[in-house]
Amino acid sequence: MKNTFLLLAATVMCMLSHAQSLAPQSVNSGATNMSQSNGSLSFTVGEVVLLTQTDAAGNSLSSGFTSGATLSTIAVQETDARVLDVRVYPNPTTELVNIQLNHTALEQVRVVVTDLQGKEVYSGTYAGITNVIGINTGAYSTGTYLLSLQSMKGQVLGTYQIVKQ
Repeated sequence: MKNTFLLLAATVMCMLSHAQSLAPQSVNSGATNMSQSNGSLSFTVGEVVLLTQTDAAGNSLSSGFTSGATLSTIAVQETDARVLDVRVYPNPTTELVNIQLNHTALEQVRVVVTDLQGKEVYSGTYAGITNVIGINTGAYSTGTYLLSLQSMKGQVLGTYQIVKQ
């Protein structure tokens, strides 16, 4: 019996010394954020998300692992203020986008609004004088649009991202 007990004790000790131990583990993340005058790019890889986060463009992340990127841009191509000094507001918008012409060296300005697939949803020609141009976006679907300001020769003077809520 004594030998059986010693044999059993040795077997248990041998099994415990070779058993796998489970330690608490974590998911580590890596991220970066880059900015310049016309926009920013930030991303996080491998971080567990416990809450839903929604940005101004309506993009959301929730429950799970993230491995994407968020791009936030207001002006895609800034205008040359010597040719066309402009302010586009409010952004995001629900109804009306204002294009405030502070100064222009042009006789006329063409405004073109396209969706992200490149489909033109609006175009109009306006006198190149100091004024405010209102574009009604009430009938547009929720999403992101590009507003381009062009010369009458078709030269793109500036492009702005518009978010319709």
